[in-house]
Amino acid sequence: MDLVDKLELRNVRVETLDNIGKHLHKQWEKKFAGDLNNSQKHKIYLDQYLWHIFSYEKVQHLCGKDAIDAFNNIKKEECYAFYENDDKALKLANSKDIKAEDFNSEHDIYIVDNNMSWTFVHTHEDYCGPYFCRINN
Repeated sequence: MDLVDKLELRNVRVETLDNIGKHLHKQWEKKFAGDLNNSQKHKIYLDQYLWHIFSYEKVQHLCGKDAIDAFNNIKKEECYAFYENDDKALKLANSKDIKAEDFNSEHDIYIVDNNMSWTFVHTHEDYCGPYFCRINN
């Protein structure tokens, strides 16, 4: 079962958006890594994976079970999901019932609310993440 099918079983309305992944990628970087200068970004290979801000401990975040619990418990209405190297994204409406476990088979996926006040990231590495970060601004 693919991700869209899993989410639709939870009554999430999934809309595939073409040509928006790069835009969301840039917004995410600005929001969650905006305090890092170009040299810092280069040193942590942010150009390879945005989630390196967490694995290199550059931004306060939760990891593992704590991240899963935070994501599962945060209020979710409308979210976006996008991948590290894909220009497609998913708009997830009525997403209140999505769970971290829905993304276990996904690699390098970023889930954000529509204000990008929080993010949940499931990486391709078993020993990195998942991560959850909430921005208080």
